[in-house]
Amino acid sequence: MLDLFIDAVGAVCAVMLVWCLVRSYLRKSDDETEAAQIVIEDYLQKITQITGISTYETFHKCAEDWHVPSDRIKMDFNKYLSSQAIPYYVKDFVRKSQLQIDELYRGKGTSSTDKRLWVFYSLLILLFWGGAVFISLYLIPNFWPEEFRATIHIGPP
Repeated sequence: MLDLFIDAVGAVCAVMLVWCLVRSYLRKSDDETEAAQIVIEDYLQKITQITGISTYETFHKCAEDWHVPSDRIKMDFNKYLSSQAIPYYVKDFVRKSQLQIDELYRGKGTSSTDKRLWVFYSLLILLFWGGAVFISLYLIPNFWPEEFRATIHIGPP
């Protein structure tokens, strides 16, 4: 009797789990999720920072491949400003050029920022290491009592 009860509870839990998974899958829309919207808005912001042009001009650049009329671009941009709805041609442009945007935004192209950081951190490490060696060899022996210096022989050679 107890086995039958445990099997029934297990079956009910399995059915509930499958029902929750199917329900969450059906509720999720493919392209209109909030996360996808935020990602596209981030890329629009990156494009405007890299190129120095406005978002409206970015909409015009995105629409060049799709041959969208300028009055339609203006309507879509106004809709974007009012309800954050991003048109299909902007989504397509961002999807196709994500890698290039990321490379330019990080400065991988012609910038030597990474090389400068390597040099800075290398010099910083040498400074800390050299400072530690200087302190341990030349300054600390002057503060230690004579009996410690004589037994360990701390100091410059």
